[in-house]
Amino acid sequence: MAQAGDVTVFCDPCLKPAMLALSGLGGFGVYPLCAPGPLMVAQIIRHTRDDVLFTRESTMDDAMAAKLVIPGSRIGGFTNPLVLVGLRRRFPSPLDPAGLGALLARSRLAVTDDTPASGIDGHALLAAHNLTGLRVQGVANTADAAFMVTSNEADLGLVYLSDVQAEPSLTMIAPLSAPPGLTNYAAAVNAQAFSPNAQALIDLMQSPAGRTRLRAAGLEVG
Repeated sequence: MAQAGDVTVFCDPCLKPAMLALSGLGGFGVYPLCAPGPLMVAQIIRHTRDDVLFTRESTMDDAMAAKLVIPGSRIGGFTNPLVLVGLRRRFPSPLDPAGLGALLARSRLAVTDDTPASGIDGHALLAAHNLTGLRVQGVANTADAAFMVTSNEADLGLVYLSDVQAEPSLTMIAPLSAPPGLTNYAAAVNAQAFSPNAQALIDLMQSPAGRTRLRAAGLEVG
């Protein structure tokens, strides 16, 4: 349970490992609560406790327009790359384009459907890279895609790099370039923040030690 001085963070599900990686570093706990961006904004409007919001740039724009966060506290430059993954024991190293194409032609692939829960049209992303698989199955979010791979229901999955860092049995097969803004994130202090360390978490995310932990959790930090 959160104690006085700890910070509650509303964040996209794929950002949870990064937030947990910062817990305790600044002398306070960090407690991530995860939901799709629009749902988090709706919860803040209804006065659900939240000290810091960490979400996609577009969702943060909506939160700022609704005056739910402190404008001067907003920071950006965080990216969570999309990658194709498989089991580490099967794929010891990334593949070149030719090897990837040959692998996909005989592989079962789990990708996100275009829903508010995922915010990623995995099928369109594959098509944009001229990729396909022996069988492509849609799932609700990248966590489900990762589970499909770890449970051997799929050979490969489309997930975030942070999903890979959080699951040791997975390894990156190939990176995918996302459409502009798809995986760019921003953080800001809630206008009604409860914790006295809300701004301290924002500062921690920009510190050398904080950036090191965020990178280890899979985020690219500009």
